[in-house]
Amino acid sequence: MDRFFDHKMETMPRRRIKELQIKRLQETVHRVYRNVPYYHKRFKELDITPSDIKSLEDIHRLPFTTKDDLRDNAPFGMLATSLDNCIELHASSGTTGIPVTVCYTWHDINVWSEVMARCLSMSGLTKKDVFQNPIPYGTFTGAFGFHYGAQRIGALVVPSGKGQSERQIHLMEYYGTTFISGVASYALRLGQVAHEIGVDPKKLRVRNGLFGAEMFTHGLKKRIMEMWGMDDVHDIYGLTEMCGPGVSTDCDQHNGLHLWEDHFLVECIDPKTLEPVDVEEEGELVITTLTKEGMPLLRYRTRDIAKIYDTKICECGRTHVKHSPIKGRSDDMIIIRGTNIFPGQIESVLMKNPDVGGNWRMILTTAENNMDMLTVEVESRKKLGKKEKLLLEKKLQNEIKTVIVFTPHVTIVPPNTIPQNGLKAKRVIDHRKK
Repeated sequence: MDRFFDHKMETMPRRRIKELQIKRLQETVHRVYRNVPYYHKRFKELDITPSDIKSLEDIHRLPFTTKDDLRDNAPFGMLATSLDNCIELHASSGTTGIPVTVCYTWHDINVWSEVMARCLSMSGLTKKDVFQNPIPYGTFTGAFGFHYGAQRIGALVVPSGKGQSERQIHLMEYYGTTFISGVASYALRLGQVAHEIGVDPKKLRVRNGLFGAEMFTHGLKKRIMEMWGMDDVHDIYGLTEMCGPGVSTDCDQHNGLHLWEDHFLVECIDPKTLEPVDVEEEGELVITTLTKEGMPLLRYRTRDIAKIYDTKICECGRTHVKHSPIKGRSDDMIIIRGTNIFPGQIESVLMKNPDVGGNWRMILTTAENNMDMLTVEVESRKKLGKKEKLLLEKKLQNEIKTVIVFTPHVTIVPPNTIPQNGLKAKRVIDHRKK
């Protein structure tokens, strides 16, 4: 099966990719300097002008951009074009409650559908497929990226949206779904629900899947394939600030994710020193958009930890650089079941309750079914009876769920029983399988 969407571009010689990158980088630098006050100010502070960017190596002269910069200029202060030229926006939420908003022009939507089509084609999607998209449609980028890419390929899209797992299975039966997207752990959950309602997932027609939004191991990929009788499972990477999903995907070699260098320029830095790390060395991915019109970003610090592999032609034939699967984040955010969680979000709930003591922690584990599990262990302010303890656990469970979307386990322990080591409380204990 030909798994190329744009064979010429995906196999472009490295020399030509670099020529295209510097041309597009210079265009982007001029665009933000002229149209984005934040970047104009930063250039002045660094005593540089767009004309100083003469080669790709000069990327290091440009300023970094962080999520805080986007929040400080929210919602439209980072736009490089008139809001009249934008046709769609998406947003990601954060601990401050201020969403990071990204606006798209027609051109940006076209690029997004293009890179997503490449990712989906690489994963085996064709125009003959019935593509079911069980991701929430809304300001979250995920569903729309997959939707646009699948349409670009010509597949029949079933926009099934979030949740209602039994309904998802019935739609698969009714429409003959052959390809699904979403979060890996939810694919596993759907398979379990199918068994619960008397449907053997292997007897459905789903033969392939592309999943992102969380880390998932080779073992979980294998389990999903076996549960569904799939031919293959692929990993996709992206973030709202770039476009959404579609920045990179692993090919059939499954030894790294190809990042689309005609649209994104990637660096890997030490998150503490901010200096470049060597190829094959772990660091934080920093990405510059090369073709965005609505909200181009220079050297965006993703906080995602990975390594960039030695540049060479992959056995699949693609020439675009590959990076390792995302290992984690350089800050304190954790990803569980496709949801970004900061300890501060949970603490904001706990500290409002007068029955909660001064210490708590999050314990992450992996269940036998390879599903990530979260237990929030909380000290009570005073020793509680069994009934009081259960009531408080239930109350906190419901309140935390409203913040992090899914339901955690909550365990109330007596005062002063959670270990404290050092000056800083250790809020996250990660015992998940790696």
